[in-house]
Amino acid sequence: MAKSQAELRAQLSDIEPDEHTYAGIGPEDVEALTALMHDEEGWLAARAVHALSRVDDRSARRAVRSAAESPRLEVAAAAASCATRLPGREADEVLARLLDDRRPAVRKVAVRSVTDRNASSLRRRVADLASSDDDPRVRDVAGRRSSSFTAD
Repeated sequence: MAKSQAELRAQLSDIEPDEHTYAGIGPEDVEALTALMHDEEGWLAARAVHALSRVDDRSARRAVRSAAESPRLEVAAAAASCATRLPGREADEVLARLLDDRRPAVRKVAVRSVTDRNASSLRRRVADLASSDDDPRVRDVAGRRSSSFTAD
């Protein structure tokens, strides 16, 4: 049975979220979670994205991909953070978009989310950011991340 937005808001409101925060959330909750992605509370909108990334459902994955296009920093950063939960090509699409985001904080989270399982083009993009990003924090994170990749 689908949970209401109020029930999901209460469930996602743990001060320190863990796996129990997202327990029992399923495909029937995607519509309410998608609505919560637009909540005025940024932390709740971000948690809704994280919850959606844990649901094995096409509409949940579509919502996470749309979160990557959000003008809200918290929502886009959440999409970057949980992109690793998406199937390979979908994760690559989200991360490719977010590695080029105009906001350094979003790029930094996206860099941290790129792993050896992602497309080699994304790993090369991270290596490029290590020397070319305008933000020194992104360059630093990208340099450390790219050195952790195994050779192709």
